[in-house]
Amino acid sequence: MKNQVVRQVFFWISFLLLLAWISLIYAFSAQPDTESAEVSGRVSYRIVEGFNGVFRLEMTDAQIEERARRIDFPVRKGAHMTEFAILALLFLFTVTLRERPEGSREENRLFRYAAALTFTLLIAAADEVHQRFVPGRAGRVTDVLIDTFGGFLGLLVVFGLANWYNRRKRKKG
Repeated sequence: MKNQVVRQVFFWISFLLLLAWISLIYAFSAQPDTESAEVSGRVSYRIVEGFNGVFRLEMTDAQIEERARRIDFPVRKGAHMTEFAILALLFLFTVTLRERPEGSREENRLFRYAAALTFTLLIAAADEVHQRFVPGRAGRVTDVLIDTFGGFLGLLVVFGLANWYNRRKRKKG
């Protein structure tokens, strides 16, 4: 009985985190293009500035700016992939916690991963539709694919870690 209560508490925490994460994604998408570009530009600048300091490259401010502009696109897309990887994992954890403990978890494992990826695809598509109504932003199919691929990578990492852990556990037991 106590385990069921704990499981329910964790389920609701996970569910609320999932809703909060979706809200955060939509809040980022609601930023006009100029504001979004400014934020990602600052991140790119700090990355190049950090490399400059760590590796003592002695770049000028103009060189840092130029390199920051060059990496801005991959930094932005990497951030999107990370956002959607986290989304997919939150969904996976939520549906896993919702599953009845007496049910066959192994049989439903691939279904949960597929459901998480499908959910990620749907949220990514809805996010791109939302962006079509934001000044200076555009909804793109390629962005849906990039976001979904981020979710896929996150799920792949967790799938691989879970397999590794289960194999290791079987060898010990």
